[in-house]
Amino acid sequence: MKPGMSLMLCMGLALTACGGAMTPEEAAAEETATLATAEAALDSCGTWSSWSNTGATACEPSSTCGSYWACESRLNADDAESLAGGPEHRIPVCPPGQSAVLRYNPAKYNQQSSYRVCFDAAGNYTRTEYQYQTVFSVCGGGC
Repeated sequence: MKPGMSLMLCMGLALTACGGAMTPEEAAAEETATLATAEAALDSCGTWSSWSNTGATACEPSSTCGSYWACESRLNADDAESLAGGPEHRIPVCPPGQSAVLRYNPAKYNQQSSYRVCFDAAGNYTRTEYQYQTVFSVCGGGC
């Protein structure tokens, strides 16, 4: 541990001791916060890389890709009539005890990642940080 960091840690713990007895949870939280502050002061991270596809994809319903009405209980993969229901905005008449459900067409989404590299004050590598996002790719898209 660097001299400045140990001083900061000791000062943080000493100041909390003046306020009275702390629970073990409060003491642990204070120590964690003090260490995080000390580490952040010593670390330097580069800029985030550009976004790139990770290869992971997901298919989710999307209002961007349109919708259709269907009767819930009649939905079968091999029953084309259950998906028809008339024009997009016309609600179908369903059998008694069933209700019409608005379904959104599927869209394909790509997962993307970006990273940055961090170093300590001496210029030594400390870690690589990653961030992720999911972005719309195409309607349908083989979903």
